[in-house]
Amino acid sequence: MDKFDWELETPAYLCDRKDRLHPWAAVRLCQEVSEFHSQATGIGYEELLRQNRIWIISRAYYIIYRRPAAFEKVMLSTWSRGNDGLFAFRDYCMKSEAGETLLTGTTYWPMIDYTTRRPIRLKEAMVNYEYRDEEATDHSVLERLRLPDMAEPDGQFDQTALFSLIDHAQHVNNSEYVRLVFDSLMQTNFDLDKPFSLEINYQHETQPNDTLSVLRKQDNDATFIEIRNSRGLSIAAKIVRK
Repeated sequence: MDKFDWELETPAYLCDRKDRLHPWAAVRLCQEVSEFHSQATGIGYEELLRQNRIWIISRAYYIIYRRPAAFEKVMLSTWSRGNDGLFAFRDYCMKSEAGETLLTGTTYWPMIDYTTRRPIRLKEAMVNYEYRDEEATDHSVLERLRLPDMAEPDGQFDQTALFSLIDHAQHVNNSEYVRLVFDSLMQTNFDLDKPFSLEINYQHETQPNDTLSVLRKQDNDATFIEIRNSRGLSIAAKIVRK
């Protein structure tokens, strides 16, 4: 199966006060459809865990053109663009019932040993995957994101990694970082109703009860968000108006 399509109605509980899909929730839905596709190809979470392996996300780039309304019917599609031995490349596209593109995304996923957290080579692990050459975004190659000097941020707050942020991989879920990114961004006058891109690098895992420091810096037309934990840089993010 080279492509997985998920037809759904935008859940109201994932929407904001304007009844539009939260950006962090859009990332959560992308994570869900990734698992559905992985299950369909025989290497979903439960099967991998029996092998003491899990997927984690390393880099991501999303363009949100329009956030769907609560209960709006959408089609969320995902496919694999292959791998380089270390990273698996996965793309996404969300469309409205009328065919309007709402979201596109490109992500990099390594597979790691669940116990040691060390990377696993993907040549054999992905033998059952069928690949597509289709590129969902203009960022098919994701380089390491470079942050500006964050010594004097424009905004900052701390967040403890409480129980609700931790997922079954025993770390802060990738979409929860996106929630914190937008909690910081929305302290500005940023308009979520206009198209924008989100680029994010995941560096160090955050364990339960660690403290996350969220820093924001405006640099020309981009807003940068840095999230640090006790191990150092955890997340680097960049938001740009399209």
